[in-house]
Amino acid sequence: MTTETEKCDPLNQLIHHFYSGNHSFSLNPEDIKKIDWNRQQAFLEATVNSTLLKKYPVSSNFSKIFLKKLIEYLESHQEVHDDLYAQLCLAMKVSNHNNFCYKHYVVGQSLDKIITIKETRNMVVNGTTGLKTWEAALMLSDWALCNKDLFLNKNVLELGSGVGFAGITIAKMCDIKSLVLSDCHDEVLKTITENIQINFPSYEQKVSQPTLFTNGPKTIGATMLDWNKVDHFNEHMVPDLVIGADIVYDPSILKPLCNVLQTFCIKNRDIDIYIASVIRNEETFNGFLETLSSMNLKYEKIEMIKSVFIDWDEKIQKCVLKIKLNN
Repeated sequence: MTTETEKCDPLNQLIHHFYSGNHSFSLNPEDIKKIDWNRQQAFLEATVNSTLLKKYPVSSNFSKIFLKKLIEYLESHQEVHDDLYAQLCLAMKVSNHNNFCYKHYVVGQSLDKIITIKETRNMVVNGTTGLKTWEAALMLSDWALCNKDLFLNKNVLELGSGVGFAGITIAKMCDIKSLVLSDCHDEVLKTITENIQINFPSYEQKVSQPTLFTNGPKTIGATMLDWNKVDHFNEHMVPDLVIGADIVYDPSILKPLCNVLQTFCIKNRDIDIYIASVIRNEETFNGFLETLSSMNLKYEKIEMIKSVFIDWDEKIQKCVLKIKLNN
């Protein structure tokens, strides 16, 4: 377990900033004095020279900005490690032409618990917003890790999974029976499948439609799910628990979404549904609540104040809803 001293250590903080894709760090003179040649070597071994980041490298643009900033801090107080300069030069030569890169999300403080996701920094790619990780997915995952008992031995379905961060985190860190990630965009589903293979290398693909991977009794997979055609969903895959993150963003999808939720509630009256939202437009979010009520679905708001295992922006206007059929 990581101690409070380790959490405050400037080297550990730098490593976590690098993994999380955050170049907004700062170092005071006392911190810089602690980051001598040997500790710079330790930073390099934990990040750019690690097996994970060599296989799944971070954005070259991010690496360039981060390393340049780190070197500027160190140059006035320390002898800078030669390999920091070498890595900066390498980052300046490489370009992520296809807009995709890998992000590595540290769960808690342990580098043994990392979720690696292939994603883009762009908000919209090929007509979809589903190819990057959004804030509500971080928030939902953090909430799930604080409530693991709710997922114990459950068959879980995620709606609008995007690149799959929330579903993959829950499948990896919670003792679920199965988890199926869903979306309606072919490129998104392809990316979900790649991210499943990255994070579950020991799982074997058993079925192609939907794409299911198994390891002993556990299953994780990806499937096409059009909210306008939910009646065609395989009866054998009706879940015990449904999750969704950042899927309440467009007034035109509120009715289809609520129809999906209502359909699953009718198919399984014991089902639990949890939807995490960043409230960007109050009118749209209130429209979602009104649509739920009009379709005989009740909801309760779950309070989230601080991030615990996964960092997310605590200043955002947010809401996690628990939804059930109104018996």
